[in-house]
Amino acid sequence: MSEHSTTVADVVAAVHDAFPQEWAEQWDVVGLVAGDPDAPVRRVSVSLDVTADTVARALAADADVLVTHHPAFIEAPSRLTPTAAGAVFDAVAGGLALIAAHTNLDRAPAGADALPALLGLTPSRPLEDALLPLASVTVYVPADAVERVESAIARVGAGRIGGYDACTFAAEGTGAFTPRADAEPAIGAREVRSHAEEIRLETVCPRGHAGDVVAAIREAHPYEEPLVKVCETRIARGSARMGRICDLDAPESLADLARRVAVRAGGAVRVRGDGAATIGRVAVATGSASALVGAALGAGADVLVAGEVRYHDAVTAAEAGCAVIELGHDVSEWPLVPVLAAAVRSTRGLGADTVVVDESRAHYWTP
Repeated sequence: MSEHSTTVADVVAAVHDAFPQEWAEQWDVVGLVAGDPDAPVRRVSVSLDVTADTVARALAADADVLVTHHPAFIEAPSRLTPTAAGAVFDAVAGGLALIAAHTNLDRAPAGADALPALLGLTPSRPLEDALLPLASVTVYVPADAVERVESAIARVGAGRIGGYDACTFAAEGTGAFTPRADAEPAIGAREVRSHAEEIRLETVCPRGHAGDVVAAIREAHPYEEPLVKVCETRIARGSARMGRICDLDAPESLADLARRVAVRAGGAVRVRGDGAATIGRVAVATGSASALVGAALGAGADVLVAGEVRYHDAVTAAEAGCAVIELGHDVSEWPLVPVLAAAVRSTRGLGADTVVVDESRAHYWTP
C-alpha cells in the first residue's frame, strides 16, 4: 500500500470512474449506500448481494467496505433496527461501508460483455436502444476564459459520454448587453451598450448534478452575471448500453443452444419456445430483461438469453418468434462480480491483494 491513506470515498471514486452514475437508471441506488466517506480502508470485499451472509463474511475478513452489484435497498428502510434493516443494520453496526454499482455496471461495456463471454458467445453490438436522459448545459464565455471554464466543467464530472470525458462543443458568436448603473461589468461600461466576442460552450451532465455544474461554471466565469442555460434532454446511448447481440458462427437448434448455455452457466435453465427452432442470432442480457424484449425483437434475435423475463413479456417474445432462455437472475449476474472487483482494485492507494472477491454461488437449487 502507498503512503496515501485510502478512504471509502476513494473506493467510491474508482467505482464511479469505471461505471459513471449517469449510466444508472434514475430509480436506482448506486454509489455509497451506507458508511462514512472519510473512513479509512484497509480491505474490501466484493460480492453480488448485500445479505446477512455476505456482510458476515466481509466482517470476518476484516473488510471495511462491501462493494456489491445489487444495492442493499431501492427504498430505504423506515427504521435502522435489526428487524427493519436486516443486513444493512449488521453492516452499519460493524463499521462496514456499503457501495453498489447496479444498472450502471449492467451498461458498462465490460459488464455487458461478461455474460456472453461466460456463455461462449461473441458480441457484435449492444442490444439496448433506449435514449439516455441528461441535462444539457450551455454557457456564453469570452474567448480568453474558455479554457478555465472547460476545466471547471471537467472537474465536476460533466461531459461524460460513453468512454469519453469532458465532452464539450464550442461555437463563436457576439454577445450584446447593457450594464445597469449598479452593475460591475467585466467588459464594457455602465449604461453603455456593449458587444463582446463570446464562445457558446455546451456540455451534458446527469440531471441531478446540473446544480454542481452551474456552480462550477459561475465560480470560473469572469462575468458578474454569466448566462447559463440548463435544459432536460435525451441523447443516443453510445457504448454504455445493456445487453448484447451475438450472431452464431453456425445455426443450431434452440434445444442444443439451451443445453450448451446450461453447461457454461453451471445450472439448470428454463426455455420457452420450440426446441427444434433454428437459432442464428442471440440476444443476451443480465438480470431481469423484460424491458429489453422490444429491442431483441427489433434486432431480429431468435432467442433472448437472460436471468429472467416476466411471464407475459416472455409469452409476447415467444409468440413474436423470439424464444426465451432463463438462467436465473443471480446466475446471469455473477460474471459481473469480477468486473466490479477489477474497478475496486484500481482504487488509489489500495493494494490488489487487499480485495476479497466472493465466488459464484446460486441461492436456489433444482432437484
